[in-house]
Amino acid sequence: MLKFRFNNEEISRYFYLGWGFKIFFALVFTLVYLFVLGGGDVNAYWDSATALNTLFLENPLDYLSELWTTNRELGITHHFNSQTGYPPGWIWRETEAWNAAKVLSIFSIITFNSFWASTVLIASLVFFVSWLLVYRISTHEMFKVKAVLIAFLFFPSVTFWCSGFSKDSIVYLLTLLLIYQLFMRLKWSDNFSITRLISMVLIFILLFNLRHFIALAVIIPFFLALVVRFGNRWNNRPVILYLFRAITYSIMIIGFIVVSQAEQTQALIHEAQITQSDFSQNPIYTGARYEMPYIDGTPLGLLRSMPLSVFIALYRPFITENIGVNFILNGLESAGLIILSLFFLINKNLFNNVRYLFKNEFAIYALTFMLLIAFMAGYTSILFGVLVRIRAIALPFFLLLLTFRKPKPTRTP
Repeated sequence: MLKFRFNNEEISRYFYLGWGFKIFFALVFTLVYLFVLGGGDVNAYWDSATALNTLFLENPLDYLSELWTTNRELGITHHFNSQTGYPPGWIWRETEAWNAAKVLSIFSIITFNSFWASTVLIASLVFFVSWLLVYRISTHEMFKVKAVLIAFLFFPSVTFWCSGFSKDSIVYLLTLLLIYQLFMRLKWSDNFSITRLISMVLIFILLFNLRHFIALAVIIPFFLALVVRFGNRWNNRPVILYLFRAITYSIMIIGFIVVSQAEQTQALIHEAQITQSDFSQNPIYTGARYEMPYIDGTPLGLLRSMPLSVFIALYRPFITENIGVNFILNGLESAGLIILSLFFLINKNLFNNVRYLFKNEFAIYALTFMLLIAFMAGYTSILFGVLVRIRAIALPFFLLLLTFRKPKPTRTP
């Protein structure tokens, strides 16, 4: 039904191929974690989901209570025992990880505690939401259709990290779904309902509880897209347009300074610094690393660290870096992104392409979203193994931007 309702001639033949591609990489991801990496996060999340599943069968009310809130003062034995089994301690203690386990437990319940069925179901849901986005972008936006298909259906590392039984898959799924709903409201549909508004709020709350900085990175660029949307209405009235832009950009600069110095923002920066320090110095975390300078949390400090953080997130690891066979695919992708970046920069119509990009609501949204995710990924990850997972969510949007071109004017006979 999804194939026939959300379809056009340019993308129709890629439906089953894209679906199979998602499931294939979800299975590859699972096999790599189970038989090469010894289980890792996949085992931990499955054990957590299994314990929650058993709790649901034994006492549904306690399960619903645990889903709604976790009282850590009462300890892990408040709802779990030798009969239900215990979730891994590090998952239960870490709020966002435990919230992800709760969401994953729903898939466990639906599939009658079948790990492989849960994996296929998650991969299928990720594909279905990706297909909705592909359909809308290819129908309403000026991006190249092949670039849209590759970005959201056939990007290898994105599909690998964001299709299996993992927190990253749920975060990616909710991110795409929230972006889809936001732009359905903004420009892709004339219909608006209370149901859509409620769904957007619920998706944001759920995403915020899984990975709060990504939830904020989804919402913040949307306000910029709104500005572009309103600004485009005054293209034929340049004086009003320039005045509107001057006022808007001034408010944005002042807002950035105020928000960056707010207590909540400083808490997020402090958390990022702790994460960076933990990955840098804790001997538990092993693997290839890169270096990032310390930032002081001031607006100037944030701006100063952004170029290096974004560059690392989008272009490393290089194919020439000898950091292990695990990163060969990422190195090849980075090389491809560097080549596409060069083609974008040396294009003779660069100025016109950039001007048109800043007039397109989805393009400016993709640019801002990509920069925010890349900054956080590049600054906090330190380990390449963490970097390639966190940055994956930004890569489809980066690929779209690198292939973005101003459409050629149509000639009338």
